[in-house]
Amino acid sequence: MASAATVRRIRVIVPLILLTLVGTLVAGIVTASPRTPPAMLGASGSLDGGLGRINGVIPLEADGWTPPAAEAEFADPPDGEMHRVRVLVELTAMEKEGISFDPSRYTVSALGSDSWKPVWATPGPALVRQGESIDAILVFELPDRAIDLTLDLPGGPGLSLGAGHHRGGK
Repeated sequence: MASAATVRRIRVIVPLILLTLVGTLVAGIVTASPRTPPAMLGASGSLDGGLGRINGVIPLEADGWTPPAAEAEFADPPDGEMHRVRVLVELTAMEKEGISFDPSRYTVSALGSDSWKPVWATPGPALVRQGESIDAILVFELPDRAIDLTLDLPGGPGLSLGAGHHRGGK
């Protein structure tokens, strides 16, 4: 049987450990930088050199769209619970330096999850001059049940994809 001194130590140490864990958790939450919410679907959001807006988020299963040229990424269906989504993005250059568009710098992320790069995009890297706009198509393979998906923009808070791309578990 444990001595009285050991029992007293345990009665003191266990609450101290729990208090330390709770204090660390609270400190982490309080000191974390706030997440800037993305612009709502259809609204414009800022990015380096201008503004971006999503004009559509369309599952490829919904309309049977395929890229103009046959691409290896489209030869096989996506794995598991993934599905392909075409994101129609309009970029307007507002700043003097314009927008340096490079599709590889655009990703989709989910709250508390990974991020995904486009599997296909058009146009390729381009410079959008001040006052001009381009329409880009970015195709991603995304989890069907992911929530709070955001198109991450270079230098901006991102654009929300909404929930319209979900297939509903089909």
